[in-house]
Amino acid sequence: MDFTIPIIIGGCSQPADKGGLALKFVLIGGGSFVFAPTVLEDIIVKHKLANDELVLVDLNAEAVEAMSGAAQRIAKEMGVSVDISAVTDRRSALSGADYVIVSASPQGARRWKMDFDILHEFGMADQARECGGLGGLLNAFRSITMLMEICRDIEELCPGAILLDVTNPMPRVVTAIDRYTSIRSAGFCNIAYQGPNGYAFLPRLIGKAPDEVEILTGGLNHFAWVLAMKDKRTGEDLLPILTDYIRQGDWSAQSEGKHRELRVMRRWLDTYGAIVAGAVDHHAEYLPVQDDIHYTTTPPYHGTEEERKRRLEELQAVATSQRDWADLFHHGSWEHPVDIALALYRGEVKSVDILNVRNQGAIRQLPTERIVEVPILISNGLWTPVSLPDFPQGLADLCRVISDVFELTAESAVNGDRLIAHKIVDLDPAITDKKNAHMALDRMLEIHADMLPQFC
Repeated sequence: MDFTIPIIIGGCSQPADKGGLALKFVLIGGGSFVFAPTVLEDIIVKHKLANDELVLVDLNAEAVEAMSGAAQRIAKEMGVSVDISAVTDRRSALSGADYVIVSASPQGARRWKMDFDILHEFGMADQARECGGLGGLLNAFRSITMLMEICRDIEELCPGAILLDVTNPMPRVVTAIDRYTSIRSAGFCNIAYQGPNGYAFLPRLIGKAPDEVEILTGGLNHFAWVLAMKDKRTGEDLLPILTDYIRQGDWSAQSEGKHRELRVMRRWLDTYGAIVAGAVDHHAEYLPVQDDIHYTTTPPYHGTEEERKRRLEELQAVATSQRDWADLFHHGSWEHPVDIALALYRGEVKSVDILNVRNQGAIRQLPTERIVEVPILISNGLWTPVSLPDFPQGLADLCRVISDVFELTAESAVNGDRLIAHKIVDLDPAITDKKNAHMALDRMLEIHADMLPQFC
């Protein structure tokens, strides 16, 4: 099929036009050393927003004040008049916000380590995952609890704002927002690209430059699949060539690490009838343990404590003009919610390869209200998902089960329902040792009771 002409299904509207008044962004997680600089670069350097406002919010006052100081310096030197400030109290920031970006993990590394220790004790260390399995379930409970509090504040203080989520486990978080609040939201994760600037890995496997190829992917976040691939100039269908390469191609030019990825891709191609879009280790979080997958044994967050201390010192040096501010952008995020926010607000036409939104029929084999990862088209202040080709039925069935887990996770987290939490253990295909998983779940809910009071 010619996937350059999208079929548009449904849509989501922009905030009300403020009649030329300043546009206000609030970034919760404004002290993040990876994501916050990308937001600053997009607002100040790329888009040069004038007379608009950005409020950085973070519980770490030292980090967020340094980030704000760096941003103010950059704006001044760039001649950009955006108003930038930092606070530790999010409620003081939210009034009048148009877009609220959330990139925060509540005590992420510390809580992950607590989960890991319990799971290791039960012989299930591989379940200490960020987004899938039992570790992903507890991470979701913590993140959803935080996001529900943020959404209640948004409903009170800026009810017309759109929430742009980067917090993991992102599809479970966006599902909870969509089901249990009045806030419009979308989720951002570009792991399917396997790089910062679009699809590059897959074209190069078959000797194509990234700009020579159009690729269509979709599915669930961290579980997306290649659905079409063609030559931009000739229209040639390249998916059979890519499939042949993965099944029986010459991999001698690839590194040993890529050999492992390709072996897993080949196995899953034979099992599911489709090619992975993204890193196999991320996909594997939603599947039973496999011998050639790398399961993390350290917190899956950016930087050790020593690295974070060093990055803070570098940030403070940027803020005080002792270091080139361009250094701030060397380790940026692949996600750019500011681009989408501005396209919505300005009524621009823009195609986006990857966004996590309500399905609305884009994937015909999944319920219309489910949160899925699909391409979208932005036009006239609306985002609309693009209709995708059907998945192989077995893969569609697996996506449905994983999506069911997302739905139940949101319900359990919001209502503090332990029975549903245990039902998730029984349903989740990533969890195979059900007996120990049920015992570990109870221990994990107990140890995190201070952050999950709804389960008490």
